[in-house]
Amino acid sequence: MTKAHVSAPRLSGNDGSYSWVWVLPLPDGRFRVAAIEVPKHFVDDDDCFFEEDMKTPYLRIVEEVGEVDAAVLEAGADPEQLDAPWNNNFPL
Repeated sequence: MTKAHVSAPRLSGNDGSYSWVWVLPLPDGRFRVAAIEVPKHFVDDDDCFFEEDMKTPYLRIVEEVGEVDAAVLEAGADPEQLDAPWNNNFPL
């Protein structure tokens, strides 16, 4: 895994939102694994949005990179699809 964040698409719990799992390396060596849902109109219209516009139905901090795949699966995404955000239209 790189030291940059990666993401993977996931099914949203809301028909009006797109969703991704976002893996972010933390400065202390741990990893933040979060599922986020963004209303489709923000993404489709290329509008700016803020944290309060998103929902985070899953959030977990894991201690080691070896725990990331299990957390990504738990969040509802395929760890094999983790990639640079621009390769899966992750908007952040």
